[in-house]
Amino acid sequence: MSDPTPSTLPSGPHTPAAPKRSGGCLMILVVGGWLFALAVWMVWHLWGQVREVRSFTDPTPQAIAPSAPSGEELAALRARLQAFAAAVDAKQPAEIELSAADLNHLLAVQEPLSRLQDIAKVEEITDALRVKVALALNGIPFSGERLYLNGFISVRPEMKKDSGLVLLTRSLEVPGRSLSEGFTKTYLEANHLDGLALDELRKDQRLLAIFTKITAVRCQPGKLVAEYLP
Repeated sequence: MSDPTPSTLPSGPHTPAAPKRSGGCLMILVVGGWLFALAVWMVWHLWGQVREVRSFTDPTPQAIAPSAPSGEELAALRARLQAFAAAVDAKQPAEIELSAADLNHLLAVQEPLSRLQDIAKVEEITDALRVKVALALNGIPFSGERLYLNGFISVRPEMKKDSGLVLLTRSLEVPGRSLSEGFTKTYLEANHLDGLALDELRKDQRLLAIFTKITAVRCQPGKLVAEYLP
């Protein structure tokens, strides 16, 4: 009778140990669960934000159309602006006054401001500019939904040491609707109207030089006044 081969020898009194669950698999499960919970929270939070924005916006923009100037009006306005710019370049004292009509004429026909003619119009000037707006906001992401903030924004021009002329958003109003404190605070801090109105102008180095050299800018009843004192 032959001896058993090593492969057939009994293994002894101990049975094979059960496989242990990998610590890496447990970590993957934990991280996966956390990411899933985070995704659910983000979707819920986003849906809440969109629902909130829908409460004070409309699916279509309100009609806004700054009146176009006549040829004579536009020529006279451009001549005044050019005279002010020339005085600044020459380092000579200068002042220019712009009415609501003047500003709307620029919005109607003057590039690049004219790209705003369907979304902004100056209604009146007191201690600030009251601007009628129809601003587009995004709805549900990737859905193509557009919501429109149809209301009024109050902006005040001020001079900043580094950037020169800026339009600071002071208030936001949608007639007959209540805006949430969180949205209002975020929108005021973002100062969107300044970027929409002036960012393209700031790309022109000559205009940027004038914006930074203006000594003072202020709103008075019925007019915006800019001054240069060398």
